Amino acid sequence: MDKNNQSLFPDERLVESEINTIVVKGMVKRDSLAKMLISMYKQIGIRFIMRDYKEIIAAVAVMALFMYVMTKNGQTTQYKQTHYYGMIMLVSPILYMFLSIFPFIQNKLNETYEVEMTCKYNLYQIAAFRMFSFSIFCFLLNTIWIILLAMKFSSFQFVQAFLISTTSLLLFSLVLIYILSIVKTLIAKVGIQLSWIGINLMLVIIDSTVYYKLLVSVPWYLYGMIICLASYLYVKKIKEFMLQNKLRGVNGYVNGY
Repeated sequence: MDKNNQSLFPDERLVESEINTIVVKGMVKRDSLAKMLISMYKQIGIRFIMRDYKEIIAAVAVMALFMYVMTKNGQTTQYKQTHYYGMIMLVSPILYMFLSIFPFIQNKLNETYEVEMTCKYNLYQIAAFRMFSFSIFCFLLNTIWIILLAMKFSSFQFVQAFLISTTSLLLFSLVLIYILSIVKTLIAKVGIQLSWIGINLMLVIIDSTVYYKLLVSVPWYLYGMIICLASYLYVKKIKEFMLQNKLRGVNGYVNGY
């Protein structure tokens, strides 16, 4: 009787071996962020990822024109120059914000949101690719603008402006990726982002001199620490964002994400 009962149950070593096999096969291979981005680029192509290229070109052209006009017509008095550091803090992430959030607005208006959420690479994964690409592009554009300002104004400190611009862009980028991960409604996502612009604009309008003194009072090493930490967290969150939404599918749409 005991022998018959024992035969009904598999050997413990066999059970353990089968469990290990299932675990190994079920484990998702975690590629690096670079590999994931390259894989997405090869499989669906830049044409689909940047399918709204006309709007992107228009937005970049408007921002570039604004930067050029602001530099060309800028005043050389010390009082007017106090506006620039605050304006750099304000303007640096605006283009990034528009380019990153635009696909969500467009898909809501076109009522294609739920369809794209069921694709192999859903809306959020493509948004992660775009955000990472736009962060690099906006960094380069902002740097060119700061170089032009430094060439225009003799008392304009390039390093100070560069640190302010990069800090502003990275902090905003980090806040945005967390907003997209946590906040559910599109209106709330846009509203939180606009509050960043509103606060900085208010500080520039109310007293640009005080805001200028606040920005330049921050030590360069502290700006550097913030930039390094924000860069690390941003890249890490972009990767998590892509992995979390890999199998999200239509569930995100149903839950209002």
